[in-house]
Amino acid sequence: MIDKAVDHLIQNACPSISMRTREEIRKERISKEKKKEYKQAILSGEKINLVLNRQTPDGYFGTRFHTASSTSKDWPHEGCVRYLLEMGLGLDCNPLKKALDALLVPGWNRECKGSAADAFGYGMIRASLFAQAGLHDHDFVREWTESALQGFRNVAEASDYGDIAVPYKGKVVFAEGKYLPTIYHLRILAFTDGWRTPENITMMEKAYQNLYEWLPFPPTHIKAKHQLVAPGGNIAGAFNQNIDEGLGLWWFYFYELSARCGMLGTESPFYLHLLVLIESLNKTNGFFTEKYNRRGYDVWSGYSGLALEDSWVKHERRRRIYDLTFRCALIDAISKESGS
Repeated sequence: MIDKAVDHLIQNACPSISMRTREEIRKERISKEKKKEYKQAILSGEKINLVLNRQTPDGYFGTRFHTASSTSKDWPHEGCVRYLLEMGLGLDCNPLKKALDALLVPGWNRECKGSAADAFGYGMIRASLFAQAGLHDHDFVREWTESALQGFRNVAEASDYGDIAVPYKGKVVFAEGKYLPTIYHLRILAFTDGWRTPENITMMEKAYQNLYEWLPFPPTHIKAKHQLVAPGGNIAGAFNQNIDEGLGLWWFYFYELSARCGMLGTESPFYLHLLVLIESLNKTNGFFTEKYNRRGYDVWSGYSGLALEDSWVKHERRRRIYDLTFRCALIDAISKESGS
C-alpha cells in the first residue's frame, strides 16, 4: 500500500516532495532538465518566497541566529537555512550558499553569545547545518562530530542514567563531564560519514540499546555557573514507543536521523515501532491520516523542516497528509537502505 501512496506523492504533492520522493525514496536519476524544472517550481512557492524575502544583503536571514524575536513570527537564520535544505535545494541555489557563507564571518552567532544557547554550544547548530549541506571539511564540523560521538559514548558506557545525571536542588543536572547527545548532534552524525568506523558503529549500537531500555529521561539541566539551563533538543523523549501526537515531530526527528545513522535496521530495537507505523499505513492505503497539531510541523517548520507543502491551512488535510506520508515513507526507505 505504501508504494501506491508514494506514486501518488510523485504525481500530486508539492514539487519538493515530488522531487525528493523520486530521488530519495525511489532512487531515480532525474535528468538535468527535469531537475531544473523542479527547482524553478520550488522557488516559485509562496512560503519559500516569504523566506527568501527575509534575506539581507550580507546573506543573513533576519537579525537572529537561533531564536526569533519574541515580537516576530519570522524564523531565525537557522530555521530559514534548514527549510531551504529540507526543500531539496543545494549549493547551486545562490541564497542558500550566501546564507551558509554568512555563518563563516565574525558575528555569525548574533544573539547567542552569553545566552542559554551558549551553555550547550550554539556552534553545534551551525555544524549541523553545514553537515546537512554536505560541507563536511570544516574543522568545526569535525569537532562537533566528535562531541556527538562522545555524547553517545556517555550513554553506551553508563550502567544506568544515574551515571549521566544526578539530583541537584530538587532537579536533575548532568554529572561533571557528562551530557546527552542533542538533536543537533544526531543531525551531524546523520549527514556525515567520516565517523562510521566499526568501533564507533558498535558503540552507537550499544548506546541505542541503552536508550531503548532507559527512555524517557527526566528533564535534565546543565549547571552553568549559578544557573540551571535546560539544553534544547536532548534525545530524552519516549522514542521507544509507537508514534502518537504526544511525541509528534520529535518522533519523526529521532527516527529519520537514526535511520540515516544506520541505527534503524531490522536488528535495532526501535525498528519494532517503525514496523507498527508501516503496518498502520497499510490500513489507510499507505497515507498518514492522523490529524496532528500543525503548530510544530507547519508554523515551526523552520525548526522542524517537516512541512514542505506551502501551507497546512489551505486545503489543510491534503497538504498535511502529503507532508507526513512523505516523511514516513522516507524513514522507511532510509532504514532499509542503511540499516542491517
